[in-house]
Amino acid sequence: MSATLTAPSKAAKTALMMTENWLRNVFPSDLYAVRLFPDSGSVEVSHARPKDGDAPLLVVEVTDGPLSAAVEEAGRHAAAGVRDLWVIEVKERRLHTFRAPRADADAKYGYSYAQVRANGQFALVAPLAAEIHLAQVCNLLPW
Repeated sequence: MSATLTAPSKAAKTALMMTENWLRNVFPSDLYAVRLFPDSGSVEVSHARPKDGDAPLLVVEVTDGPLSAAVEEAGRHAAAGVRDLWVIEVKERRLHTFRAPRADADAKYGYSYAQVRANGQFALVAPLAAEIHLAQVCNLLPW
């Protein structure tokens, strides 16, 4: 069975751009690299000079579609060692945080996250790598 990829909506593209801009303000460019992947609808934050095998510090995915697909794919990030994964649901105006990767024999990629939270549009969230930098979820979303 093949999956059909659809182009992200204008709202998803805007949320991705807003999130990327916020991350560039939080993570200074001399220490961190913020990379945008518009085709996959994600942004990655990693050390500016990562060592071999270093996982990104934070991955943010923006989705228009069903959350179930993003949750299933979260195991891939957990297996890669990503400690902090955010999934922004544009239509539902929510941000889901996935933290504490762990081995999970029942998961698709053999890993899952021990801590999963759904944050409403007025919730405050902060990356694990920059906990003093709070963002209100609605500030990462277009109106």
